[in-house]
Amino acid sequence: MKKRKPGYRENKYPVSMVLGAAGLGGVWGEVDPEESIATILYALENGIDRIDTAPAYSRSEEFVGKALRRWKGAKPFLSTKVGRLKGESAEDSINNYDVSVMRESVARSMELLGREKLDLLFLHEAEKVPLAQIPAVVDFMVQLKKQGDAERIGFGGMPPPVYFKYIRKGLFDVVMGYNNLDACCIDGMDTDIPFLFQQDMVIYQGSPLHMGLLGNSYTLLASQRPDWLPQRVIENARMANSLAEQSDMPLTSLAHRFMMSIYEIDFMVIGAKNMLELKSTLKDYETGQLDEKLFNRIIEQII
Repeated sequence: MKKRKPGYRENKYPVSMVLGAAGLGGVWGEVDPEESIATILYALENGIDRIDTAPAYSRSEEFVGKALRRWKGAKPFLSTKVGRLKGESAEDSINNYDVSVMRESVARSMELLGREKLDLLFLHEAEKVPLAQIPAVVDFMVQLKKQGDAERIGFGGMPPPVYFKYIRKGLFDVVMGYNNLDACCIDGMDTDIPFLFQQDMVIYQGSPLHMGLLGNSYTLLASQRPDWLPQRVIENARMANSLAEQSDMPLTSLAHRFMMSIYEIDFMVIGAKNMLELKSTLKDYETGQLDEKLFNRIIEQII
């Protein structure tokens, strides 16, 4: 079966950026709270008007809330998540989909963020909800939207097919994918993304660097590949790096600009951990999407 290819965004409005605040919260290692807050403010000052956070991202909600209390400009569009509880690192995975626990989690998020209403609430890791709990969890999300606690609701992570019937009913608005449509993997085009695109869902795409793989970390993985990362994706990252070198650009720039060029994506969620990384990503964004010829060369090498 021929693999589906993502489209090139030549006739669609430019992809927009969302500041993903996981790294700034400390899930990838210790951070300086004041630098994280300053980085969030710098993003707002430089045109990023959407921020994504979650209870699971260590102190991320706390830092975002503190930054927004200092911010004097227009309110940014803010998303957080529910279902995965607070953890100190990315490895801490504590999920609880009991409705009473989720209600408390949303209230705590609103308190930390200083919001009485959320612009967008994601169901975090929907694939981990026990099957018997799915109807109650979906109803909880829908009711939050109906009563005005969340303007929109969505999935934090690509939802498994068991949720497709709810999507067809128009109950969910947004989906955030990651590691399935970037410069070393386009598997999402074979599964979820065409369906979600056809359902007119807004598509956020996170981790443009494939959890750091496209930041040259693939060179460290030859003998210690994690279980979640297929060897073919590492090889694709190597090929992407070769194309970046031929094009005289950093691999990270190629990765950001590749995702910016994908027709099916509405928002790219960037994962800067500090001011330096944010400034570098902003520079990539200002440079603009890739030339269509290079975009297609990347796809041809990784399918």
